[in-house]
Amino acid sequence: MRNTLSLFMWGYQPHFRISMQGRAREVLRLLGPVLDAPLQPKALLVGVRTPEKSVGHPVCAEPEQGEWDPAIFFGCAARAEGIYAAHPGHSILYGDEPRMRDKPENIRRDSVRQAVKEVTEAYDSSHGTVSFCGMATRVGGYHVIPILQFDRRQMAEYPRLPEPIHDGEHSAPAGLLESTIGCLLREASGALAGKDPGRFFDVMRGDPIGMLREAGDSFCSAIALSTGDRALQGVFDVLNNISSLPYEGGGAIGELLFTPVSCHDVDVRVRLRTPVSLDNYKLARKMIETTGRNLSCVSTGALGISGLGVLQNRLADRVIRVRFSGHYNWDMYYKDVLVMQSAFGVPRLRGVKIKEAAFCTAARRLFHEIQEGAEQRLWAIVEAVMKQRHGTVIVVSATAEKEANRLKKQSITTEPVSLTPDLVGQLSNIDGAILLDTNAVCHAIGVILDGMATERGDPSRGARYNSALRYVSSQPNSSTMCIVVSDDGYVDMLPPFRPQVRRSAVKKYVNLLKTRDIDNCGESISWLEGHRFYLNAEECQVVNKEVRRIHRAPLEVGEIRLEIPEFLPDPDMNDTYYAEEAEGE
Repeated sequence: MRNTLSLFMWGYQPHFRISMQGRAREVLRLLGPVLDAPLQPKALLVGVRTPEKSVGHPVCAEPEQGEWDPAIFFGCAARAEGIYAAHPGHSILYGDEPRMRDKPENIRRDSVRQAVKEVTEAYDSSHGTVSFCGMATRVGGYHVIPILQFDRRQMAEYPRLPEPIHDGEHSAPAGLLESTIGCLLREASGALAGKDPGRFFDVMRGDPIGMLREAGDSFCSAIALSTGDRALQGVFDVLNNISSLPYEGGGAIGELLFTPVSCHDVDVRVRLRTPVSLDNYKLARKMIETTGRNLSCVSTGALGISGLGVLQNRLADRVIRVRFSGHYNWDMYYKDVLVMQSAFGVPRLRGVKIKEAAFCTAARRLFHEIQEGAEQRLWAIVEAVMKQRHGTVIVVSATAEKEANRLKKQSITTEPVSLTPDLVGQLSNIDGAILLDTNAVCHAIGVILDGMATERGDPSRGARYNSALRYVSSQPNSSTMCIVVSDDGYVDMLPPFRPQVRRSAVKKYVNLLKTRDIDNCGESISWLEGHRFYLNAEECQVVNKEVRRIHRAPLEVGEIRLEIPEFLPDPDMNDTYYAEEAEGE
């Protein structure tokens, strides 16, 4: 029979960790669409015993059973003492008594965080993960560090600054995602400071949209750092207010450059005698209306818009470009990388762009008789439309000629012509989809797609996406692929193709679950939860049976056990989602 927690810090530590993990997943789901699966961060708590406490383990970790071996953190107590002894903060003298009084505790908290971070970085380097550590907070005689851990390959897909932006000791978050993670960890550290953290599940239930706005504001510190003027504050709200204002009935369309005072990459054509304050929203909005044809408003700091100029090098250092794209919408670029979008005051990330390898693999999986090299020709077309500044739909069909004839009353049919990247740019200027066969031969343009309504529709997406989704869902034998490029920058491949996994890996974890009990089932269940899609009907039955067996173990006092939803076979799953086995397997 399982005992109570061995690595005990306080009574509600598992409850807090579960709440923290759920909160992170909830907030990150709102950042924007992704190509494959949503981010599934895992939460971890590590506590180092405070110096004045002599009972209890020197280091504790939650969970103490599961994917992580708590022993990897057991050296953190000694390491934190070493960091504390040599910490440069000891030599700093503050001019007020409260900060001098708090200095030893703040140094201790930072030392614990550094010690734990060293361990997580070593773990990440060999496990394909990325871990983020929050600040240490005193709980029950321990300095507790909240940690969120992510899959490294997933993290790499998200846009971020091509290089860090620093100004002295200050640096901006690497991206909106990292800024959001920082907000989540600050919230967790704050919640740890409360009474009995984890006793109530609503301790981290603030408005998730509010947290995204906080993350957007924090990420916009990159703008102040790029200009070198730290007095430039509240930029996120300022840009939202400017973009929300109409001018003579129209939405905001134009650009604003944030640059250092001495920037040789911006040719200033018009200098204002008196800069226009960005807080003067109406006048700043009026200035945005003067931009266009490569002419942009220019701001070098808190004084506001100082002139109009032309950006001569889009890869310039420390130049951030804000493009106003309509009513209450604006985009933020650095070195021509779209690092954040804002719509109606809420920041978001654009959809992850399709990668060549993923597209070619999907094409071969979907079109079994595709000619050798044809997927490369199709990819050239897809790559070209993803670079456009307007939306479009590319339909690739194994029966394109037949489909063109069927849809001739709602399209412009063409003589078969091999499509090129240059040609697709012109043909996609009109409404409607472009219909290709698997050899990148065009059979129709301006196609109005049909199809039956589907439960997979997404009302938060536009008509272009949902029209393509209905069309693909109505095609027999999965003979059609749609690439949807939305006006807001999202790129979708329909039907969505999940990554391939090895059949042997699925069998391994299903069989492993048969040998597990409530004490050691965490890793197996976690893997299976993340790979539900790949289980067939028989494997789902086995997993459901084993989960029921494991959960028949009696609950201990204070324990909370989350109910695991029933495993059901996915109708879209087929053998093409299984990767080739390595030799000898």
